[in-house]
Amino acid sequence: MKLSSVCKLSALSLVVAMTCSSVSAYADQAPGDVGTPALSDVDLSGFVASADPVEVAGLLNYCTETNYVSYDDGFQVLQSYNKKTNAVPEGQEGNMNYARGTAGQMLVNGKTYSLPMSVVPVREKACKAVLARAKAAL
Repeated sequence: MKLSSVCKLSALSLVVAMTCSSVSAYADQAPGDVGTPALSDVDLSGFVASADPVEVAGLLNYCTETNYVSYDDGFQVLQSYNKKTNAVPEGQEGNMNYARGTAGQMLVNGKTYSLPMSVVPVREKACKAVLARAKAAL
């Protein structure tokens, strides 16, 4: 065997050993620990006023479904607001802004904000702002 082949094999075995050791270093972690993003504590309630009205309708749907707005407080407002904004038009496949809001997402000034990725107090405050905006528009 030539010296260059031995060097290549040594280098390859070193790379394999380093890879195996780094993989085993993560073996003790729980599956959800690797790459789990931290929840945001950025107050999103101030962005509600700038959100698209149809997106606000979707957000109200999200807030009602997740109980950050009670069904008693939110459902009647949601129905009236959807009708006023034509957020869920009959005979159409759907509205992307409404769908985004229903997923708890808000697109403001070209940036997407996520209620599900926020801490609970932020979600509660944002949902109160969503309900207030929808009520004010009726």
